Amino acid sequence: MCALLNDNETFNIFLFSPLCLLGQVTLQGKIIDAKSKKIIPFATVGLLKANIGTNANEDGIFSFISNSNIQNDTLIISCIGYSTHKFSLESNNTVNLVIELNEQVSILTDVIVKNKKDWTTETLNDFTNCGNNFITTSGFLTQLAQHFHVNDENALLTSIRICRMSNALLYPEKTKFRVRIYDMDTLTGSPSKDLCDQIIEVKSHKKIVNVNLEKYRIRIPAKDFFVSIEWLKIPYNESRNKVKINGREIENITYRPSIGWTDNESSKIEVWMLDYKNIWRSMVKLNHKSSISISATIKY
Repeated sequence: MCALLNDNETFNIFLFSPLCLLGQVTLQGKIIDAKSKKIIPFATVGLLKANIGTNANEDGIFSFISNSNIQNDTLIISCIGYSTHKFSLESNNTVNLVIELNEQVSILTDVIVKNKKDWTTETLNDFTNCGNNFITTSGFLTQLAQHFHVNDENALLTSIRICRMSNALLYPEKTKFRVRIYDMDTLTGSPSKDLCDQIIEVKSHKKIVNVNLEKYRIRIPAKDFFVSIEWLKIPYNESRNKVKINGREIENITYRPSIGWTDNESSKIEVWMLDYKNIWRSMVKLNHKSSISISATIKY
């Protein structure tokens, strides 16, 4: 499920799944490091077939309800720095789960360092305003990625700039999210492997969020890459409001940040989304706009 919001926080488009109280199953457990047995906070946990899920909290605990039959479904758990873990569920084994993730061994190519006088700096997808539409999540959407093209290989990503919806002046809405940097799959054009094996976690109340990435020394090996916002579906990020469905008023929960669409236009879509099935899909254009308000500064 994803929601498109305007800058007055009213809904332009919203997709809902039918509510069902019969056959509800609670899935609950804890995620730990397989070797150290330490907790892993904020991992993404989802059901593949049902395409629903949540994030573990800061103590590695997760809990969510499925209205679907979980038999023959698969629980999938992912977190930056760890190998994605999948296992089939049994109807009598859905609570008090202890899930161990194995650390992912990443081999990232060393950065080729140039003298500072040789650097060329460029800002990609630079935007002058955030636009009037924003996208957030309340359901299956877990990440939102912007595609970038560099004129030279082996560039260094030094910073990113993100515009999010934050209208309140006295009490601006705070948010916490993670940033992922991906290489491009040359066959599908979608995000593929992580180009940074460290957790980049951002906490901000600002509308324009600037993230300095120089300490991570992220190299872009080819000419195409993605910057992705990974939502953390935790109480800290919740926004609650009332909506009417078929004449019934129900409470709807969305999760911050809400990312703006830029006024930049392109002949091809530049935005991709990831769901609990761990499948990347390109998004449709919004009012002829093909980019979200994420810019990236690189040097080469």
